[in-house]
Amino acid sequence: MAERKEYTIADLGITAAAPEEIISGSMDEEIRKRMLAVIEAEAPILESLLYKRVIASFSLRKVGSRILPVFEAAASALPVTITDDNGERVFHRDGEEDCYRPTPDAAVRYSYQIPSSEAACCIRCILERENRTLTKSELKRLFREEMGYDRMGAQVEALFRRAAGYPGIRRTGNGRFTL
Repeated sequence: MAERKEYTIADLGITAAAPEEIISGSMDEEIRKRMLAVIEAEAPILESLLYKRVIASFSLRKVGSRILPVFEAAASALPVTITDDNGERVFHRDGEEDCYRPTPDAAVRYSYQIPSSEAACCIRCILERENRTLTKSELKRLFREEMGYDRMGAQVEALFRRAAGYPGIRRTGNGRFTL
């Protein structure tokens, strides 16, 4: 059964690094080490959020076109499971449990940074807990509340649609949701 767990952000500490150091390859091992620390704390995690966390830990604001290949190579060499989520890679740690993690107010993780598979776990948990079929509007409301969103904006709506299409979540003939 899917369950709710606390979302935590990896604590990497801040290290100053110049883009030239990263491009030279001298930071490759440190980049991989930090990526693994983020994956261990936050997986499943979308590639874009993984890069954002590691980039920020090097006191950089963004990865430019010269640095991006270094991050892509480091990420591809990690000994973790990588899946696809609508064209973006998702990194998983070994022994990862089937859970969803609402983002606490103190953390910043937007709906577009949540893997569809994690949102699907939330929907499955709601359907298991309610032990009945739910209308789309009922399920959307419960999903929004469970994931910690105040309103169902366009990004949250898109996440819900992607998650509702996952295997194991079905629509009945009259449009209600069930497992």
